[in-house]
Amino acid sequence: MYKVALVDDDVMVLKFLESMIPWEKHGFVVANTFRDSLEAYHHLRAQPCDLLITDIGMPKLNGIELITLLKEDGCDPIKVILSCHDEFHYAQQALKLDVFDYILKESMNQDNMEELLQRTRILLDDKRAQCSRNDAVDLFLKKNKDPLKAAFIERILDGHDIPDEAWWREQGQLLGMDFAGGYFTNVVCYIDMIDQALERYKKQTLLHFSIDNILGEILAQQQADGQIFYRPGKFHVIFMHQENRPHEHDAAVERVMQEIHRQLNKYLKITITTVIGAVCATREGLVKSLQDLEAHENQRFYYPHDSIQRLKVVPYEHPMIYEDFVEVVEQVKTAILKNDRQEVADLVGNQLRKMRQQRCEPLIVKEWAVKLVLDLKLRLQALSYFSESILTGWTDHIVGRVHSMDQLEEVLLTICEQFMEYLERKEIPCSHEIAKLQKYIQMNIHKRISLTEVAEYLHLNPSYLSRLFKKTTGEGFIEYVTRLKMEKARELLMATSKPVEQIAFDLGFDSKSYFIKTFKKYYGRLPIELRRVQ
Repeated sequence: MYKVALVDDDVMVLKFLESMIPWEKHGFVVANTFRDSLEAYHHLRAQPCDLLITDIGMPKLNGIELITLLKEDGCDPIKVILSCHDEFHYAQQALKLDVFDYILKESMNQDNMEELLQRTRILLDDKRAQCSRNDAVDLFLKKNKDPLKAAFIERILDGHDIPDEAWWREQGQLLGMDFAGGYFTNVVCYIDMIDQALERYKKQTLLHFSIDNILGEILAQQQADGQIFYRPGKFHVIFMHQENRPHEHDAAVERVMQEIHRQLNKYLKITITTVIGAVCATREGLVKSLQDLEAHENQRFYYPHDSIQRLKVVPYEHPMIYEDFVEVVEQVKTAILKNDRQEVADLVGNQLRKMRQQRCEPLIVKEWAVKLVLDLKLRLQALSYFSESILTGWTDHIVGRVHSMDQLEEVLLTICEQFMEYLERKEIPCSHEIAKLQKYIQMNIHKRISLTEVAEYLHLNPSYLSRLFKKTTGEGFIEYVTRLKMEKARELLMATSKPVEQIAFDLGFDSKSYFIKTFKKYYGRLPIELRRVQ
């Protein structure tokens, strides 16, 4: 039963609540009633209740003051306030104190009080279950000797000194493992999309607890002798075998890991990428296996999520991945402007697949992705939609927290999705017509664009549109179009080997000579001079 405390200086209200409400029916018992709020405070700070129902307007301490003092003393029951109409000004203060409900005495009756108890019971049951889960997590931490296991792994991976016999014997006793004989297989499991998993489980210990429950059951069912060692973003499973049958051990470990993959995905909605080391016949072999897997962790970059791999060190390449970069950025930008999510996914996916096939160095791939995001932002910024804040954290996330090509693709598509969502918002900092105009020009930068053409597209008068554009952006229509074309021309000259005549044609100029004249007027030098300097 949950304990209830009633506090009200009105005897009739207390009698009604005590006698007319079927408390036990809903799992409650009235433990205390108080007409004196100060007496209630002194009693409840020593003997807390689960549900406090208190009047607001009382002498000595009003209901708000009572709740505040109890909260300061660490007593935080579910709180319900009773009041009269003329005390409604207290309601705002009650909200700040996380009051569960606020009931007017004039409308209080048995039905609405029972409904309140039903809702309160659900909340209290949830709190009790959460406490039970936390207790179970604490037990899990003690049972699994996490600090001891972490120290064991760190000592081995440190590699500065070789553990002596006494250390191995001590570790065997502490961890319940026999390092004196037998055979070992070390497996490392990387938790895919770890940030999302931690966000869902709130605490790393709760995630580990959930994983441990599943792994413990599977190891017991498969009669596999294994110990789990957790590290940030991953965990090791060290299997111990009694006999020298490496092929059988390999097959048995793979069966266990397949079942672990299946159940983690089914019950926890997480996937892992597993890398299995070779069977080791000695403690020294186990140390080398752990160190090898750690040293070659970046090999996981191209492993598909939810896959089981054998460690095989394959060198990375340094191919030319920027040859068509300008065209790719332009294509992705256009797809974003068209709000074509499938085209964006295809374009990004195709580029990443090429790099996967070439086994491009992961750092180079991440740098490419960062440049893609920055260039997209710069191009879309020409639409006056974006502020610097929209990039906050994106590039840092790509460099520091992306560990696989699958994750990188998802992150890039998420960023592109945010670009598209941003473009769809109505609260843009310029008029709707100007936003559509700028978007139209961006999508048709390869054509010859006139004010009349754009005005027809927007169903507006050309003179009105010209004035509106100048007033909104501070830039004339022709100036704006010319600026975008010249910026694009400069980029093509610097980043590609296209002939000047081809660039002029790609930007909608009727002749090479007119393009050169416009370029020199804008930049003060000829296109070929700019390219020569670069």
